This record gives sequence, structure tokens and C-alpha cells, in this order.
Amino acid sequence: MKKAFYSGILVTLLSIVLNFSFKVLAANLIEKASLTLYFTAIDIFTLTLLILVGFRSSMVVAFSQFKNDQMIINIFRGVIVVVVLAVWAFVVPFLKHKIGVEIHYWYLVATVLALSLSLYFSNIIAMYRLYHIINAVTLLEPFLILLWFMIAFFAFSLDGVQPLFIATIMSSFGVSMFVYMMSKRYYAAVSLKRPDFDEKAIRFLKNSVISTIEFGSGIVLLYMVVFLMLHYFSIDELGDFQVVTKPIFSYMLMLFVFPIFRFVLPELSKLISEKNIEEIRSLKVWILRYAFIVSGVFLVLTLLFIEDMIGILFPSEYAGASLMLKHLAFFFIFLILNAYQIAFIKASGAFMSALLIRLLGIVVLISTFYIIYYFYSQSEISVIISLVFSYFVMFIVSYFVERKIFLSLKAL
Repeated sequence: MKKAFYSGILVTLLSIVLNFSFKVLAANLIEKASLTLYFTAIDIFTLTLLILVGFRSSMVVAFSQFKNDQMIINIFRGVIVVVVLAVWAFVVPFLKHKIGVEIHYWYLVATVLALSLSLYFSNIIAMYRLYHIINAVTLLEPFLILLWFMIAFFAFSLDGVQPLFIATIMSSFGVSMFVYMMSKRYYAAVSLKRPDFDEKAIRFLKNSVISTIEFGSGIVLLYMVVFLMLHYFSIDELGDFQVVTKPIFSYMLMLFVFPIFRFVLPELSKLISEKNIEEIRSLKVWILRYAFIVSGVFLVLTLLFIEDMIGILFPSEYAGASLMLKHLAFFFIFLILNAYQIAFIKASGAFMSALLIRLLGIVVLISTFYIIYYFYSQSEISVIISLVFSYFVMFIVSYFVERKIFLSLKAL
């Protein structure tokens, strides 16, 4: 798992480079209006398919606890059918007629099917803990979208949003085919049948819904910052966050925080189901070491070089972003540790506790902002301080919840 974790960081870095290359190439070849509509459509599809992503953690934990992949996968298949039909019925017409995406109706339908199929296989390989395939997909997906975009644009001379949607559809189908071919040797095919909704199945469904809301709450936390800055500060200050701070912060999350949920959570669910206390302790020590090294390096590099780096890469009007990033760098260690604690809590099956911690973070962010804004300072940094304080509070609360679960596990 540790080997896959570290290689996952390298693969994610390469994936970011490929993804960024696609965006730069598309920005230079496709007109701004078409590109904006495409990314807006993909964002809407992603948000509506969020429930499928939220199932991943509950599938991993349920499989470790029950070993009943037939029940888990067939329930998940049923949910996918319902979600795809709902998106087809409501989201596709909305994009076509309200947002004004100028592309044939069936391109949008194919996009829904392709993205859903890709998410289905991604959840399956996560459930079976096929780490090497997970890493391969992380790199393959942006490579295929870049490749298919170039083929559609240069070889077939397509323009507008058409080459963009073709690239998305073909890359998602390509990833699904790759995962299917690579993973079928590791587990037997699960036949399609109606699952029995016993106590275990109901618990799995309940945890899946809670996990989806918890996952969405983490996204809402970051977008609350955007909302507060949009409402209380100028467009220049919002631009510092949207153009510079949020992308860099998001890349740090992708590189060093998301791998904890991708690799450590499945391992924890296995160790907890086996009640392997020593291995859990060893994994926690390794995460602590990892958190101190990564956050320490990030803090030093930010304090020493962030102003020069922003000055080189961005126009001078974005200089204010450096102060935002310095505040985030000081608290980045709490993000990593909180990610591990939330992963441990979810791996133990306490999905509701994980959700309540996330919701607490949103409440702390909003309340802290208004206290600072109205009683101390009306600087845009008040939003960033509120964000990092919310992560700090979540770290404190999740620490005690994790400790309580660990002690109860130890007592068994």
C-alpha cells in the first residue's frame, strides 16, 4: 500500500501536468465561449454524479466487513441506473436548452453514460483494493482526453465544443475498457440479480448516502470561501483566490491529501475488520511522519519562494494571493492529519460521525468569518483564516473521535 501511495503521488503529478496541458491547448485552439460552456457542462455533470463518487468509501468498508461483493455491486448497479436516468431526464435538457450548449443531444447522453461507466469501474477497483490499476487510471485518463482532443481537432478538423465532448466520451469509455480488461483476472464476474435487502444491505445503503453527503460537504466548504469573497469583497480579491490560491491549494490536495482516501482508507478498513492493532499503529506513525515532512516542505517553500513564483507566472495584480497561500501553508499539516482521521472514522463504519465533523467545519467557517469581519478586520484574509480555523477544529474533533474508536477496537 505504501509503495502504491508514493507512486500515486508521482502519477497524480504527471496527471496534473497532462490535465493542465489539455486546458492550455484547448484555450489556445477553442474560442472562449465554447470552452466555458464545455467546462460548465462537465462541472454540472460531475456534481450530479456526485452520489456515485460518494458510494466509493461505503463500498470499500462494506466489502471489508461483509465480503459480499455480489450484494454491494448489484445495489450499486441499481443506483447507477437510477442516477443516469435522472441526469438524462433533467440535466441533459437543462444543458441543451437553458445553458445553451451547442451540440447534438446524443453527445450529452453519451457523456453521461461514459462518465457513469468510468465511475462504476473506479469504485469497483477501489473496493477490491487494486492499487496498481488505480494509479494507471490516474495517468491514463488525462492522457486519453488529450490524445482524443488532438485527434478530433487536427485529424478530423472539428471545432467548437464537439472535439471537447468527443475527447471526454472516448477517454471515459477507454478508461472503462482498460479497467475491465485489467481487473477481471483479480475477481470473479458478479452476476446481475436483484439483491436481498437484509440488515447488511440497508446499512450499506445508509452509509452510502451519508458518505455522499459527507463528500459533498468537503466540496461545499471550499466553495463557501468563494461565496463569501464574492459577496463581501471586490472582484480583484476574488480573482486572487480563484485564479491563483484555489488552483495551487487544489493541486496540493490532489497530490498529498486525496491519496489518503484512495489508498489508506481501503487498507484501514481491512486492518480494522481484522482488528490488527499493531498494523494500525504502524500506519498512523507513518502518516504522522509523512504529514510533518510534506507540510514542512510546503511551508518553507511557500515562505521563501511564493511571492517570486506568483510574480513570474501571473500578472502583478495577483500579488495578494501570496499572503493567502502563506496562511494556508501554516495549517496544511492539519488537513493531512484530518484526512487520515476521517479515513479511519469511515473505515470503522462511523459514517455519521464523519459527516457531522464535516458539517461542523462549515458552521465554524461561517461563524468565524462573521466574528472576524464584524469585530476585528474586514480584510479578505479573514476568509482564509476562517477556512484554516475550520480545518483546525475538524482536526481536533476528529482526533478525539478517532481515539475513542481506536480504544474501543483495542478493548475487543
